[in-house]
Amino acid sequence: MDLAHLIPSYQPLPFPLPVWLMQTLLVLGFYLHALPMNVVLGGGFISTALFAIGRSDQSSYAYRAAKALAVSLPLFISFAITQGIVPLLFLQLIYGPAFYTSSIIMAVPWISLLLVIMISYYLSYIVLYRTLRGQEGEKSAAKASLLLLVMSIGFSFVAYLFSNNMTLMLHPEKWLAMYEHSAKGMNLNSSEVTLIPRYLHFFVSSFAVAGMTLGLFGLYMSKKDSKFSEWMIKIGSRIFMAATVIQIPVGLWFLKAIPAEFAGNFLGSDQIATAVFGLSMALTLLSICTSTIAAGSGNRKAFIATVITNALLILSMIVNRHQLRLFHLNPHVKPELVAVSTQWDLLAVFLVSTVALIWYLVWLSALVLKSYQKPIAEYATNSSVATIGEVSHG
Repeated sequence: MDLAHLIPSYQPLPFPLPVWLMQTLLVLGFYLHALPMNVVLGGGFISTALFAIGRSDQSSYAYRAAKALAVSLPLFISFAITQGIVPLLFLQLIYGPAFYTSSIIMAVPWISLLLVIMISYYLSYIVLYRTLRGQEGEKSAAKASLLLLVMSIGFSFVAYLFSNNMTLMLHPEKWLAMYEHSAKGMNLNSSEVTLIPRYLHFFVSSFAVAGMTLGLFGLYMSKKDSKFSEWMIKIGSRIFMAATVIQIPVGLWFLKAIPAEFAGNFLGSDQIATAVFGLSMALTLLSICTSTIAAGSGNRKAFIATVITNALLILSMIVNRHQLRLFHLNPHVKPELVAVSTQWDLLAVFLVSTVALIWYLVWLSALVLKSYQKPIAEYATNSSVATIGEVSHG
């Protein structure tokens, strides 16, 4: 089968920017999206578990940490959605012939993710403004735990649909058979051998990032409640360490599942891909070492080192992810052949708007954080706070 006949041509318009610049913005845009996205996905499940553990004692560390995460989730969801626009737009622009085709083939489940996102987003606000603003007790904690669990399952499904589409766009040889199976868009790329390890690779990483976020909350609390701060740093580091260790076999599974020639590119055949992959492995080992120290002692310097290492690790993994996309699509989709008519004025507007948006989100975060300083301080001075040992025993 000649795949050239299945892949649509680019629109007869020049690109507004050089391909290398658009690819750079795609990678950086996805990086800014991935950070809050991971907090939402992993943080929802972690908050669910912590509410279940601390449901009988609202002064316990587990309950307080669960509430801190739950209160922050709507803000992180907003960040994830807002920051997700940039990489999605550049993905459509650079790899439209593949992305639009795969989206049409799985049109029904793909469009359904909008409904799932809205419902899940709404559930986070129900927890914030109804469940946690009323009379707190074991019943409200159980309700919050259940709602957050449903929300987290919803966002997990969204991630699964994205994994389906991102893998389907890489395999034009599947498109005709799937279209013949259902021309109405009732398809999923469930037969793809890389789908599950790829999905798990991102799913597990969300717990690591959410663990780091919990520890960052602990850093914020260091002057208000040093014991609670140390507890959150320890718990956050332990969650990160466990998730990162689990990532090793999952990552090896993912590497084994991709075509052998692409795996070879990461293992020596391609110098750039190998260098980035090697950096990812080094950062993984370093983050495990620093998080082990922070998990055992609550050492702030070790925890901050883990945060920085993890931030660099996520970026390197995203670069590897983009390289894998290039390995798949280069034989079929060639954006470098499209004419370029650089529109520097529009680029300037885009960059200024991006900086303004980031500044606005930072300002909004500070405003929201300030609004919760008083209730947080009240929790911090609560004389009936449970000890670490009491919380660990429920």
